[in-house]
Amino acid sequence: MLNRENINIGDVIDIQELQTLQDKWAKATDIAFITVDVNGTPITEQSNFTPFCQRLREFPEYREKCYYCDACGGRKARKIGKAYVYICHAGLTDFAIPIMVKGQYIGAFLAGQVFSDDTEGLKCITNKMTDFHSNEELENLYHQVQKMPVEKIEAVAQIICDSYNYSVEKEYANKADAELREKTLRLIKEEKLRIEMEKSLRDIELKALHYQINPHFLFNVLNTIGRLAFFENAKMTEDVVYAFSDMMRYILRKSSDPLSSLKDEVTHVLNYLKIQKIRLGSRLQYSIDIDEADYKVKLPFLTLVTIVENSIKHVIEKNANGGSIRIRSYRENENLVIEVSDDGEGMSQLQINKVLRGDAYKNPKESAVGLYNVNNRLMNYFGTEYALQIRSENKAPLGITVIVKVPISYKR
Repeated sequence: MLNRENINIGDVIDIQELQTLQDKWAKATDIAFITVDVNGTPITEQSNFTPFCQRLREFPEYREKCYYCDACGGRKARKIGKAYVYICHAGLTDFAIPIMVKGQYIGAFLAGQVFSDDTEGLKCITNKMTDFHSNEELENLYHQVQKMPVEKIEAVAQIICDSYNYSVEKEYANKADAELREKTLRLIKEEKLRIEMEKSLRDIELKALHYQINPHFLFNVLNTIGRLAFFENAKMTEDVVYAFSDMMRYILRKSSDPLSSLKDEVTHVLNYLKIQKIRLGSRLQYSIDIDEADYKVKLPFLTLVTIVENSIKHVIEKNANGGSIRIRSYRENENLVIEVSDDGEGMSQLQINKVLRGDAYKNPKESAVGLYNVNNRLMNYFGTEYALQIRSENKAPLGITVIVKVPISYKR
């Protein structure tokens, strides 16, 4: 991916194509070419290098000076924003062409390696000239370097500078556009997939909630009915049977609407608590304070009973003395807030975070999967601002308060 703040020359230019073009330039102009990055390090092979420069770079001390001159030439060209002709450390005429993209210097073309007599207007790129004349081989190769007027060198440099930097900018723009189109298509595909996955998740969760009946709860209910039927032919047996029948009818109802009215949810919770009260006796205390004026407000199917069941399992059943559950609602701006509180030991913030992250799915020993599902469904239907909240002082008997917030007026 192209980084607009730190563009790499390899991201903008096809090095193999550049090598081919560089070879053609060298053949057409009869001068040497090489391309370097911002540090003066070559990124292409040498094109038409003179025997003198090739041999000179075989000496480590001279090669470092050549690289230094290349880097300095590129930086100078970048500074003036155009081709820069200069004298290298060995006394030859070279020129550097800055490669600029969106105003950023990403490298340079170095060319030349010719000898010119008319160099009065040129400056040496370094004040440390190389004394190679004592080396007979280098001296002989130096005298074989072709001569070329500075005027011709400058003309070649300017033509290449104008033409290639335009090509680089155009290629960069094409790559950026192609990348943007690819990114846009990828985002469209990802968004489509996300929507499909969320829809599938909602459908799966709804079906799971339709058929997910806690076996432990079922056995407790059946045992309770059996014991009551054995010991007494009383009203309580009838109440349990009817409450249980209403619950099963509600859970297994066939509906395309994944949302329920608050009235239906409260009725279902009352049936659930009625059965649990018979089973647990005085160990379970509960109160419900919900204004009937809000009974038409919609919330995800089985939201309240899932939260209440969590309190029964983790507070009432685990405590020999039982405990209490309080359900209340109130309006807050355009929303209805429903709080389900218990008087258990509470939870740490770490535990709360794990519940809301759904770590229970990763670790079967963890619990509160139901709260994670409720949280996800609230956000899926109403938005992330309606995420489930859990408050706790993490000490008995302050317990936890699970907060459900839903819009009073909701249109799908």
